[in-house]
Amino acid sequence: MPGIDHEMPIDLIHNRPITAVELLRHAAGIEPPAFASARVEAVDCTQLAPVEYRADSVVVLRDAADTPLMALIVEVQQRRDAHKRFSWPVYVTVLRARLKCPTALIVICPDRSVADWSEHTITLGPGGALTPIAVPPGRIPLITDREQARACPELAVLSAIAHGDETETGPVLEAMLAGLETLDRDQATLYLSYVFTVLPSVARKHLEEIVTATSRDYESLAGQYLSHWVDKGRAQGRAEGEAEAILEVLEARGIEISPDTRDRVKRCEDLALLKSWVRRAATVASADEMFA
Repeated sequence: MPGIDHEMPIDLIHNRPITAVELLRHAAGIEPPAFASARVEAVDCTQLAPVEYRADSVVVLRDAADTPLMALIVEVQQRRDAHKRFSWPVYVTVLRARLKCPTALIVICPDRSVADWSEHTITLGPGGALTPIAVPPGRIPLITDREQARACPELAVLSAIAHGDETETGPVLEAMLAGLETLDRDQATLYLSYVFTVLPSVARKHLEEIVTATSRDYESLAGQYLSHWVDKGRAQGRAEGEAEAILEVLEARGIEISPDTRDRVKRCEDLALLKSWVRRAATVASADEMFA
């Protein structure tokens, strides 16, 4: 999933718990029981004592009498982590015992390889096993219908992020913008900021074009705050270009680039500073000298 971080997908679920239900439906093909409410409950409800056994998010589906019908544990997993093979079963079994209802573990993954690892069945011992539901980008629904996006704008944001590197991005981006129209200004601005940050450059440019066209459908959105993020997106694109130029110059000169140096260059958003580094990259004897 292009540029996925840990916090934003969880925020999307916290802000609209039904997003977790939609992931269950679309990623696993599992239809939840008929429920009256879906709400995020205390994350530490998956633990009895140790702090290391806290899930990222827990959504509980309840009936009209407030009886738990199903619990959905949602985790964001950036990379393989052998410890999770032991902690995930704790999340599920403790929450299931506590709420006395079926419990599922949904793992949002940035790419297919992490998802393949995440969805391997965890053997608990003779006769016991847990199979997480892994959600790589390909399993996040492609939302191009504006009404569907308006019904669950958070899922539309995930859709735009997951499918932003595909050839035809226009419909999914337009649907996302329609979904953002249903949110308050601060929430929509936060989501749009994140999308501009993580989209590949081609998709980001496409989104800028949609916004700057200021079509009738998005006029209020653009007029209130969207143009701000277009400007920010353009500035970020220029910064990324300068950062790539710096690294290419150093590599072409055969100068070793440490992971810390690469990270520092890529994280920098100061265009003036980046331009000075580009000039220095052509003459320095080591990458460290560039920052002197």
